[in-house]
Amino acid sequence: MSTQTILEKTDQAYAGGVSRTGFSLNVLELPRGLLSDLSTVLAHKIAPNQAAYRQRAFVLDVSAVADLTTLDFAALQAQCREYEIFLIGVCGITDEKSAQLLADKQIPLINSNKYARVREENLEPKVVVKEVEVKVPVEVPVEVKVPYEVRVPVEVPVNQPLTVVTRTIHSGETIAAPGNSVVVFGSVGPGARIVASHHIIVFGDIKGGEVYAGSPSNAQDPGYSQAFIYASGKFNPSIISIAGNYQTAEDMESDPLIGPLQGKDVSVVVSLEGTALHYWQVNDFAPQRPYRSR
Repeated sequence: MSTQTILEKTDQAYAGGVSRTGFSLNVLELPRGLLSDLSTVLAHKIAPNQAAYRQRAFVLDVSAVADLTTLDFAALQAQCREYEIFLIGVCGITDEKSAQLLADKQIPLINSNKYARVREENLEPKVVVKEVEVKVPVEVPVEVKVPYEVRVPVEVPVNQPLTVVTRTIHSGETIAAPGNSVVVFGSVGPGARIVASHHIIVFGDIKGGEVYAGSPSNAQDPGYSQAFIYASGKFNPSIISIAGNYQTAEDMESDPLIGPLQGKDVSVVVSLEGTALHYWQVNDFAPQRPYRSR
Protein backbone atom coordinates (compact mmCIF):
# COMPACT_ATOMS: atom_id res chain seq x y z
CA MET A 1 0.00 0.00 0.00
CA SER A 2 1.42 3.40 -0.94
CA THR A 3 1.99 6.28 1.47
CA GLN A 4 -0.60 8.39 -0.40
CA THR A 5 -3.29 5.76 0.12
CA ILE A 6 -2.56 5.58 3.86
CA LEU A 7 -2.91 9.36 4.23
CA GLU A 8 -6.22 9.39 2.38
CA LYS A 9 -7.71 6.70 4.61
CA THR A 10 -6.40 8.42 7.74
CA ASP A 11 -8.01 11.72 6.73
CA GLN A 12 -11.34 9.98 6.16
CA ALA A 13 -11.18 8.21 9.51
CA TYR A 14 -10.66 11.45 11.41
CA ALA A 15 -13.05 13.67 9.42
CA GLY A 16 -15.18 15.87 11.65
CA GLY A 17 -18.49 17.61 11.16
CA VAL A 18 -20.93 20.28 12.34
CA SER A 19 -24.20 19.50 14.11
CA ARG A 20 -26.91 21.28 16.11
CA THR A 21 -27.15 20.70 19.87
CA GLY A 22 -29.82 20.88 22.54
CA PHE A 23 -27.48 22.22 25.21
CA SER A 24 -29.02 24.49 27.84
CA LEU A 25 -27.26 27.71 28.86
CA ASN A 26 -27.87 29.87 31.91
CA VAL A 27 -28.96 33.48 31.24
CA LEU A 28 -27.86 36.60 33.09
CA GLU A 29 -30.61 39.22 32.85
CA LEU A 30 -30.37 43.02 33.13
CA PRO A 31 -34.00 44.20 33.59
CA ARG A 32 -33.01 47.89 33.61
CA GLY A 33 -30.73 47.45 30.59
CA LEU A 34 -27.71 48.85 32.45
CA LEU A 35 -24.43 47.00 31.92
CA SER A 36 -23.23 48.37 35.27
CA ASP A 37 -25.90 46.21 36.96
CA LEU A 38 -24.01 43.02 36.06
CA SER A 39 -21.84 43.24 39.18
CA THR A 40 -25.00 43.46 41.33
CA VAL A 41 -26.56 40.44 39.58
CA LEU A 42 -23.38 38.42 40.12
CA ALA A 43 -23.17 39.36 43.79
CA HIS A 44 -26.84 38.64 44.61
CA LYS A 45 -27.64 35.73 42.29
CA ILE A 46 -24.41 33.86 41.57
CA ALA A 47 -22.40 34.28 44.77
CA PRO A 48 -25.08 32.73 47.08
CA ASN A 49 -25.25 29.68 44.73
CA GLN A 50 -21.52 29.40 44.02
CA ALA A 51 -21.45 25.61 44.33
CA ALA A 52 -24.28 25.15 41.82
CA TYR A 53 -23.03 27.62 39.20
CA ARG A 54 -19.24 27.19 39.49
CA GLN A 55 -17.54 26.69 36.08
CA ARG A 56 -20.87 26.85 34.21
CA ALA A 57 -21.48 28.68 30.92
CA PHE A 58 -23.69 31.80 30.79
CA VAL A 59 -25.02 34.19 28.16
CA LEU A 60 -25.99 37.82 28.82
CA ASP A 61 -29.48 39.00 27.78
CA VAL A 62 -28.96 42.44 26.22
CA SER A 63 -32.50 42.87 24.88
CA ALA A 64 -33.04 45.86 27.23
CA VAL A 65 -29.65 47.51 26.63
CA ALA A 66 -30.24 50.80 24.81
CA ASP A 67 -26.73 51.41 23.46
CA LEU A 68 -24.80 48.31 22.39
CA THR A 69 -21.85 50.40 21.22
CA THR A 70 -20.80 50.75 24.88
CA LEU A 71 -20.74 46.99 25.42
CA ASP A 72 -17.24 45.96 26.56
CA PHE A 73 -17.55 42.18 26.30
CA ALA A 74 -14.00 41.44 27.53
CA ALA A 75 -14.60 43.47 30.70
CA LEU A 76 -17.92 41.69 31.32
CA GLN A 77 -16.22 38.31 30.87
CA ALA A 78 -13.58 39.33 33.42
CA GLN A 79 -16.31 40.22 35.95
CA CYS A 80 -17.89 36.80 35.49
CA ARG A 81 -14.57 34.97 35.92
CA GLU A 82 -14.24 36.58 39.36
CA TYR A 83 -17.27 34.46 40.32
CA GLU A 84 -15.86 31.34 38.56
CA ILE A 85 -18.40 31.32 35.72
CA PHE A 86 -17.88 31.67 31.96
CA LEU A 87 -19.61 34.37 29.87
CA ILE A 88 -19.59 32.95 26.33
CA GLY A 89 -21.89 35.34 24.44
CA VAL A 90 -25.00 37.53 24.41
CA CYS A 91 -28.64 36.97 23.46
CA GLY A 92 -31.81 39.04 22.97
CA ILE A 93 -30.96 40.48 19.54
CA THR A 94 -33.91 40.72 17.13
CA ASP A 95 -32.66 43.08 14.40
CA GLU A 96 -29.89 42.83 11.82
CA LYS A 97 -28.34 46.21 12.65
CA SER A 98 -27.60 45.11 16.22
CA ALA A 99 -26.45 41.69 15.04
CA GLN A 100 -24.00 43.32 12.62
CA LEU A 101 -22.76 45.64 15.38
CA LEU A 102 -21.95 42.63 17.57
CA ALA A 103 -20.25 40.90 14.65
CA ASP A 104 -18.07 43.96 14.04
CA LYS A 105 -17.12 43.96 17.75
CA GLN A 106 -16.45 40.18 17.52
CA ILE A 107 -18.99 39.40 20.24
CA PRO A 108 -20.71 35.96 19.94
CA LEU A 109 -24.49 36.08 19.46
CA ILE A 110 -26.25 33.09 21.03
CA ASN A 111 -29.96 33.70 20.62
CA SER A 112 -32.62 31.45 22.15
CA ASN A 113 -35.29 29.92 19.89
CA LYS A 114 -37.67 32.73 20.83
CA TYR A 115 -35.30 35.56 19.86
CA ALA A 116 -34.15 33.71 16.74
CA ARG A 117 -37.79 33.36 15.61
CA VAL A 118 -38.49 37.08 16.11
CA ARG A 119 -35.32 37.97 14.23
CA GLU A 120 -36.35 35.77 11.31
CA GLU A 121 -39.78 37.44 11.24
CA ASN A 122 -38.09 40.85 11.06
CA LEU A 123 -36.22 39.68 7.96
CA GLU A 124 -39.45 38.89 6.09
CA PRO A 125 -40.38 41.53 3.48
CA LYS A 126 -43.07 43.90 4.65
CA VAL A 127 -45.97 44.78 2.35
CA VAL A 128 -47.07 48.41 2.52
CA VAL A 129 -50.50 49.17 1.13
CA LYS A 130 -51.45 52.74 0.25
CA GLU A 131 -54.70 54.08 -1.11
CA VAL A 132 -54.28 56.56 -3.95
CA GLU A 133 -57.15 58.72 -5.16
CA VAL A 134 -57.14 59.33 -8.93
CA LYS A 135 -59.43 62.00 -10.39
CA VAL A 136 -60.50 61.36 -13.98
CA PRO A 137 -62.23 64.13 -15.97
CA VAL A 138 -65.67 63.08 -17.25
CA GLU A 139 -67.23 64.86 -20.18
CA VAL A 140 -70.62 63.13 -20.16
CA PRO A 141 -73.12 62.84 -17.33
CA VAL A 142 -72.45 59.72 -15.31
CA GLU A 143 -74.96 58.13 -13.01
CA VAL A 144 -73.45 57.72 -9.58
CA LYS A 145 -75.01 55.08 -7.40
CA VAL A 146 -75.64 56.04 -3.79
CA PRO A 147 -73.61 53.79 -1.48
CA TYR A 148 -75.55 51.81 1.06
CA GLU A 149 -74.57 50.02 4.23
CA VAL A 150 -74.32 46.24 4.33
CA ARG A 151 -74.29 44.62 7.75
CA VAL A 152 -72.01 41.60 7.92
CA PRO A 153 -72.35 39.31 10.93
CA VAL A 154 -69.13 39.19 12.95
CA GLU A 155 -68.15 35.95 14.58
CA VAL A 156 -66.89 36.70 18.10
CA PRO A 157 -64.51 34.03 19.45
CA VAL A 158 -65.60 32.58 22.78
CA ASN A 159 -63.11 30.79 25.01
CA GLN A 160 -63.96 27.17 25.68
CA PRO A 161 -64.51 26.02 29.28
CA LEU A 162 -61.58 24.60 31.25
CA THR A 163 -60.35 21.37 29.64
CA VAL A 164 -60.50 18.53 32.19
CA VAL A 165 -58.98 15.10 31.49
CA THR A 166 -59.86 12.30 33.96
CA ARG A 167 -57.65 9.51 32.65
CA THR A 168 -54.09 8.68 31.69
CA ILE A 169 -52.79 10.48 28.60
CA HIS A 170 -51.09 7.71 26.63
CA SER A 171 -47.93 7.71 24.52
CA GLY A 172 -48.35 9.49 21.17
CA GLU A 173 -51.53 11.29 22.32
CA THR A 174 -51.80 15.10 22.29
CA ILE A 175 -54.17 17.18 24.43
CA ALA A 176 -54.47 20.65 22.85
CA ALA A 177 -56.28 23.54 24.54
CA PRO A 178 -55.98 26.77 22.51
CA GLY A 179 -57.17 29.75 24.55
CA ASN A 180 -57.57 27.53 27.56
CA SER A 181 -56.04 25.78 30.59
CA VAL A 182 -55.83 22.02 31.19
CA VAL A 183 -56.36 19.96 34.36
CA VAL A 184 -55.37 16.28 34.27
CA PHE A 185 -56.58 13.79 36.90
CA GLY A 186 -54.25 11.02 35.79
CA SER A 187 -50.74 10.36 34.53
CA VAL A 188 -48.93 11.65 31.44
CA GLY A 189 -47.25 8.79 29.59
CA PRO A 190 -43.94 8.79 27.65
CA GLY A 191 -44.34 10.55 24.30
CA ALA A 192 -47.64 12.18 25.30
CA ARG A 193 -48.06 15.96 24.85
CA ILE A 194 -50.14 18.63 26.59
CA VAL A 195 -50.30 22.01 24.82
CA ALA A 196 -52.30 24.82 26.46
CA SER A 197 -52.53 28.57 25.95
CA HIS A 198 -52.71 29.09 29.72
CA HIS A 199 -51.99 26.90 32.77
CA ILE A 200 -51.44 23.12 33.04
CA ILE A 201 -52.21 21.22 36.27
CA VAL A 202 -51.44 17.50 36.58
CA PHE A 203 -52.64 15.42 39.55
CA GLY A 204 -50.59 12.35 38.69
CA ASP A 205 -47.23 11.16 37.40
CA ILE A 206 -45.45 12.76 34.46
CA LYS A 207 -43.60 9.80 32.96
CA GLY A 208 -41.56 11.41 30.19
CA GLY A 209 -44.34 13.43 28.56
CA GLU A 210 -44.02 16.92 27.06
CA VAL A 211 -45.79 19.81 28.82
CA TYR A 212 -46.23 23.16 27.01
CA ALA A 213 -48.01 25.93 28.97
CA GLY A 214 -48.63 29.51 27.76
CA SER A 215 -48.14 28.22 24.23
CA PRO A 216 -48.13 30.88 21.44
CA SER A 217 -51.11 30.67 19.09
CA ASN A 218 -49.15 31.88 16.04
CA ALA A 219 -45.78 33.29 14.95
CA GLN A 220 -46.71 36.81 16.13
CA ASP A 221 -47.95 35.66 19.56
CA PRO A 222 -45.20 35.70 22.24
CA GLY A 223 -47.21 33.33 24.43
CA TYR A 224 -48.73 33.79 27.89
CA SER A 225 -45.73 34.42 30.15
CA GLN A 226 -47.88 34.36 33.34
CA ALA A 227 -48.78 30.70 32.81
CA PHE A 228 -47.65 28.08 35.32
CA ILE A 229 -47.35 24.29 35.45
CA TYR A 230 -48.35 22.38 38.61
CA ALA A 231 -47.38 18.73 39.01
CA SER A 232 -48.24 16.42 41.91
CA GLY A 233 -46.71 12.96 41.50
CA LYS A 234 -43.56 11.46 40.03
CA PHE A 235 -41.89 14.30 38.13
CA ASN A 236 -39.98 13.09 35.07
CA PRO A 237 -40.99 15.17 31.99
CA SER A 238 -39.02 15.03 28.75
CA ILE A 239 -39.73 18.74 28.05
CA ILE A 240 -41.13 21.55 30.21
CA SER A 241 -42.02 24.80 28.38
CA ILE A 242 -43.72 28.11 29.19
CA ALA A 243 -44.31 30.71 26.44
CA GLY A 244 -41.71 29.05 24.20
CA ASN A 245 -38.97 28.95 26.88
CA TYR A 246 -38.11 25.35 27.65
CA GLN A 247 -35.87 22.83 29.39
CA THR A 248 -35.30 19.24 28.28
CA ALA A 249 -34.86 16.21 30.53
CA GLU A 250 -31.11 16.38 29.81
CA ASP A 251 -31.04 20.05 30.88
CA MET A 252 -32.77 19.24 34.18
CA GLU A 253 -30.65 16.16 34.83
CA SER A 254 -27.41 18.15 34.52
CA ASP A 255 -28.70 20.88 36.85
CA PRO A 256 -27.65 20.18 40.47
CA LEU A 257 -30.77 21.93 41.83
CA ILE A 258 -33.36 20.32 39.55
CA GLY A 259 -31.82 16.91 38.83
CA PRO A 260 -32.73 15.51 42.29
CA LEU A 261 -36.44 16.18 41.58
CA GLN A 262 -36.56 13.91 38.52
CA GLY A 263 -38.44 10.68 39.09
CA LYS A 264 -39.37 11.67 42.66
CA ASP A 265 -42.88 11.96 44.09
CA VAL A 266 -43.07 15.74 44.57
CA SER A 267 -45.44 18.69 44.34
CA VAL A 268 -43.80 21.42 42.27
CA VAL A 269 -44.85 24.59 40.44
CA VAL A 270 -42.97 25.84 37.38
CA SER A 271 -43.29 29.51 36.38
CA LEU A 272 -41.49 31.94 34.09
CA GLU A 273 -39.60 35.12 34.97
CA GLY A 274 -38.06 36.82 31.96
CA THR A 275 -36.75 33.90 29.88
CA ALA A 276 -35.90 31.70 32.88
CA LEU A 277 -37.93 28.77 34.19
CA HIS A 278 -38.33 28.74 37.98
CA TYR A 279 -39.21 25.69 40.07
CA TRP A 280 -41.03 26.21 43.36
CA GLN A 281 -42.16 24.16 46.32
CA VAL A 282 -45.94 24.55 46.43
CA ASN A 283 -45.94 26.34 49.78
CA ASP A 284 -43.34 28.83 48.54
CA PHE A 285 -44.99 29.73 45.22
CA ALA A 286 -44.29 33.48 45.32
CA PRO A 287 -42.02 35.62 43.10
CA GLN A 288 -39.96 36.79 46.09
CA ARG A 289 -38.65 33.37 47.11
CA PRO A 290 -38.02 31.03 44.16
CA TYR A 291 -37.37 27.37 44.95
CA ARG A 292 -34.99 27.27 42.03
CA SER A 293 -33.84 30.00 39.65
CA ARG A 294 -32.27 29.14 36.32
